[in-house]
Amino acid sequence: MKHVTDWHKTLAKPDTYASNWDWCVEHSEYHFDDSVQDQPGDWFDVLGIFQGDWTEERNRLVAESAPVNWATRKFYGDADTESPMLEQEEYDIVQGGGDPKELMLTNMNDGWETYPTLYAMMDYFGLEVSGVEGAKKRGHVQLTGQMFNRHIDKLWDRCTDDPERVARITVMLDDWQPGQFYMYGNLVYSNWKAGEVHIFDWPNVPHCTANTSNTPRAVLQVTGLKTGRTREILASASSDKLYTII
Repeated sequence: MKHVTDWHKTLAKPDTYASNWDWCVEHSEYHFDDSVQDQPGDWFDVLGIFQGDWTEERNRLVAESAPVNWATRKFYGDADTESPMLEQEEYDIVQGGGDPKELMLTNMNDGWETYPTLYAMMDYFGLEVSGVEGAKKRGHVQLTGQMFNRHIDKLWDRCTDDPERVARITVMLDDWQPGQFYMYGNLVYSNWKAGEVHIFDWPNVPHCTANTSNTPRAVLQVTGLKTGRTREILASASSDKLYTII
């Protein structure tokens, strides 16, 4: 990605803001100028595409996922963790006329014991997850009508000493269907192929997702710390790079 983040900024106390959006904008380095058309590579990059067949595991992932809202999205395994800025996050939804309890963002699945192929895909990039607070390997299954409203990620606490190490990588499990989209900045990301992998500028770029198609949209998302392997793969990544899971 073209932008180079200032990783040494001082973060304001969350309780001094009523709005999560306002807090995130204050700490973002995105331009917020709708007259500037964002391009691929500005704020997100396609890293390549996996080859293989994960249809059976994908179908079980969809069937075994459960819905989450802003309050429950951080529940992971046996830990019912809430966002420290949940009040501000729900405030933004109310200001837009929505109901934060009723707004389902996506379905999620955190259990990987019976998904060896999907687990290997998430593990491929070498992100350090084990022992890192807030690091996760998750399946996101966005059903018809579900959406993640526009926001900016707050992953600073995953590695307070060196937040540049934090990365979030997404693997698309299905071919794109009309009505499914991501938006990074003001650029709509669509027309992806099954296996396509991308990364985005998490501290800066506003983004959102929605599924208005009639087909579940299944993806993998891994959040962790970059290792030497991660940096090596990122350095050689390209939109047509092929990855194979054995």
